[in-house]
Amino acid sequence: MRTKDRIVEAAVDLFNAEGVAGVTTNHIAAHLGMSPGNLYYHYANKEEIVRDAFERMNAEADAVWQIDPPPDPPSKKKPAVDPLALQRIVVGNLTLYARYIFFARELTSLLRADPELRERYGTIATRRMEQLVAVLRPLVDAGLLLNVGDDDDLRALAESAWLIGLFCVPYAETADVAGPPAKSAKARAARASAAVERGAVLVLHLFKPYMDPLAYTALVVLVRSQLETSSNKVFSERA
Repeated sequence: MRTKDRIVEAAVDLFNAEGVAGVTTNHIAAHLGMSPGNLYYHYANKEEIVRDAFERMNAEADAVWQIDPPPDPPSKKKPAVDPLALQRIVVGNLTLYARYIFFARELTSLLRADPELRERYGTIATRRMEQLVAVLRPLVDAGLLLNVGDDDDLRALAESAWLIGLFCVPYAETADVAGPPAKSAKARAARASAAVERGAVLVLHLFKPYMDPLAYTALVVLVRSQLETSSNKVFSERA
């Protein structure tokens, strides 16, 4: 593993456990057993590490979405329906947000402190919103999502799902389902898995009024099955 990758990975673990404000570059260097000078050779300050952590999270998210934003100008041809897209995005994103939980937990303060990060986040958030709309629209057209009115309603549904997905894992961290504060890596992994499961329940519940009961039940079963085989494995490997 490259030194820069080791630094970012260690920083993410420390940010998740201690909070960004409570971690210094010296802490990261000590955690890795390297000199501060060696770390500064790769990163001038903590803000640069946070930016690279965000880019790493975004690169992993690209693999989750596996869909391009709609063309501009829009095409008259209706996009193909991917019935598993919603399942993949819900599980993949929640697992990702839990792995980088410090970012959603401290989003406002991080963006306020770093204009460069704020600009980059705005660009990515806009793209993700367009991608989510592009996932949901074919489901509406195919009758898999019901009672969605005009484009504004669709975008409002997408934005609601985005917000719940982004912040429900930090929320679940404070709820009973997440348990008491975790000290060990194993305990943090268990808490992260519980938070992802709780987050999935909240996100899916948002779509319940727009789906046939049988279709909704099938979606819940698929998501729970994927959670058992993906997020738990991911967090246990990091413990």
